[in-house]
Amino acid sequence: MRADAPNVPPVIDVEAELNYWRQRHADGAMGPGSFGHFVPWIKFACDSLITHPRASNEQREEAFQTQYALQIMPRLTEAQARAFIEQVWDHVYVSSMIQSADRPRLIA
Repeated sequence: MRADAPNVPPVIDVEAELNYWRQRHADGAMGPGSFGHFVPWIKFACDSLITHPRASNEQREEAFQTQYALQIMPRLTEAQARAFIEQVWDHVYVSSMIQSADRPRLIA
């Protein structure tokens, strides 16, 4: 593994992540908007780890930029989507017991 590639958890349960964030939204922790605004970014965050486990932060940033550009009517600003993806990654890593310092980061 390259030195700049983060250590990815061996198992990422996308449904568990969706459920976790759905509950956080229901609890009012994610603002008044629709939970549906967050779903694509939860899936992107998980998918980027699953399909490209050895990607560098720069490659993840490029994938994020491409994904954001493909949004027809994004409901989150680029900054909001970026921050939320990093929150999802934090939760994935906390759930997997891998140190959060080892998780990927988007770079702007």
